[in-house]
Order: sequence, then structure tokens, then C-alpha cells
Amino acid sequence: MNPNVHRHYRQWVAGHGRWGRPVRGLLRMASWVYGLGIGWRRGLYSIGLLRRIRPPVPVISIGNITAGGTGKTPFTMHLGRMLKDRGLRAAVVTRGYRGTREGRTVVVSDGETVRVGYPEVGDEALLLARKLPGVVVLTSADRVKGCQVAIREFGAQVILLDDGFQHLRVARDLDIVLLDSTNPFGYGYLLPRGLLREPVRSIRRADLLVMTGVADPGEPMDALSRLRDNTRAPMLHAVYTPTVFTDVKSGAAVAEEDLRGQAFIAFSGIANPPAFDRTLESLRMVPKRHLVYPDHHPYSAADIATIAACMKEVGATGALTTEKDAVRIEKLPVPFPVLAVGVSLTLTGGQPELKRFLDTLFP
Repeated sequence: MNPNVHRHYRQWVAGHGRWGRPVRGLLRMASWVYGLGIGWRRGLYSIGLLRRIRPPVPVISIGNITAGGTGKTPFTMHLGRMLKDRGLRAAVVTRGYRGTREGRTVVVSDGETVRVGYPEVGDEALLLARKLPGVVVLTSADRVKGCQVAIREFGAQVILLDDGFQHLRVARDLDIVLLDSTNPFGYGYLLPRGLLREPVRSIRRADLLVMTGVADPGEPMDALSRLRDNTRAPMLHAVYTPTVFTDVKSGAAVAEEDLRGQAFIAFSGIANPPAFDRTLESLRMVPKRHLVYPDHHPYSAADIATIAACMKEVGATGALTTEKDAVRIEKLPVPFPVLAVGVSLTLTGGQPELKRFLDTLFP
């Protein structure tokens, strides 16, 4: 999607923007068609005309009900490390969105070596492979085949099905759904009028909820009453914690104190740009400008030139971006310093519930 179109679209679904009313009317009609499609598909699975396949090892699905931006990748990393610490051979099976080999089954990491890079596989798959040593990472549009390869070739004892809540073909033993505390219901409409991938009531299928962006589990949230009308699943709370600054060109870690007093801009192509803003605010590193691109945006030399021009305009000496974005610019000639801000997901409440589910699956 063109960055300017993407910017207008975000404004429209949020309820404002130029020509907003007629555009939202058209998007609402498209949402009705989308809703009929997902309802029809779910019905086919319910009556057995479409068959679910159950792998011979436990499957844990990590997903959401909105279009991106809930923290699936950091949570998958967190859970992958937990399973590894239990002595289990875990494998992540993901779609590999936007990779040039999308549609094929690709071993991104065998747990020891990262075998492929960007753009062969998507940014999320490559980041998972780099951050989860000891965990197998595969991309496959056919998730059943991906599970089979993980079990047969790598002896996987548990499958983490990344972005699996809407993928009904693979039966799972635990359904974990993540929600962004700042916008848990995607403006209340299905795509494309809102950000919901399916109706809120579908959350009844979840076994465990994770509300991200919650530092204090005791703080009141308007979303809780609506959630409790649709499910009684236990809820965890989590917050993103900045971990490291990495120079994208050299790969070297940079101390936070060395960055104080410098002027930066930010750029990102992620599903939830405000989350990156909040991370930078928590570090007291508010950028002079934040250039927002569509999720998984494949950066080009023209984009780098635009960022450089913006830096010159505002007097910035460097740029800040996310680790996912850093993956997408590694091979580009970038004539200015870029620092990737690494984050991890820290559970602030509900850890016993997650442990209880894992103890049940792996006694």
C-alpha cells in the first residue's frame, strides 16, 4: 500500500480524515461482504465439510482478532524460551508474510543455524529465528505441512502456530489471543471499515487472553466488561520493555547514555506505530518526526532518500527504528546512522495461569 494511502486509511478507520464519511460508508459495505465470507468459512468447519488436522504433538496457537500490532512476535519469543527452558524441542510455524518464497515451506532456522534471510522470508520469521536459538522456525502457507516437517525432520515436541487464531485447519491444544490495551477491538468494525479480523464474539474460542501494554494489572480498563460478556478465559497482562539499541550497519550494541542529547527522527513500517511512539517516550527519546509506512513495508532506495531528507530538514543526526524494520533495510545502502530499538515482552500479571496451562500440556 502506498504510504500516503495508508496514512489516510488509518485516519478513516479511526473515525476522522478528509472525505471520511463517504469513504467509511463504502468501507462498511465491504466489511459486510468480508463478514459473510468468514462466517461461511467457519460454518464449513463447524459442520465438518472442511476438516481439521491434529498433529501428533501439542499445538499452541498465538493470534489476535485485530489486524496486527498486538505483540504476537515478542510473545512468541517469550513462550518459545519458556518451552526451551522446560527441555522441550519447540518449533515455530509461521506464514512468512511478504517473503519472496512465500507459499513454500522454508526452514528459516534449524535451531542451530539461520539458513535464509530477508527478503526470502518475511521480517517476522527472520527475527524469530535470530532471537530464538534452540528453536526451529519454519515458514509455510500450508501450516499442516509446516507442522509435519517440523516433527518429521527436526523432532519437534511442541508447535507454536504463529498468527494461528484464524487458521482453523490445524487443530490446537491451546489458543492464546493477544489484545492491544489501547485499541482491543479495532474500532469496533470488521476489516476494512475497522481492524477486526473476525467478530468480537469469536474470542469465546480463546483459552487464554493476553492484554498487552498494561504495566499495572490493577488499572481499570473499559474493555474488560465487553470481554467478560464474551469469554471467561483467564487474562494475562504484559508490557513491552526496551532491551537494547543496535547499530543496524555494524550490529554493535550502543549504550543508551551515549545517545542522550542527540536529535533523532523515527521511521517504522509496523501495524501499530503508536506502540513504537510509546516505547520511545518511555526512553525519553521523543523523535523530531516519525515517518510511518505500511506494515511490512519493503523499503527502497527512494524511501532511504526520503528519510535522509527529513533528517536534514529537522536537524537530526540519526534515525531510530524497530527491529522488524531493521531487518528490511540491512542490505540497502543507508548513508546515515540507524539504531534499532529492541523490545521484549514482560508479563506483569497472570504468570501462574500460563504456567498452569503448560503444566497440563507437559506434565
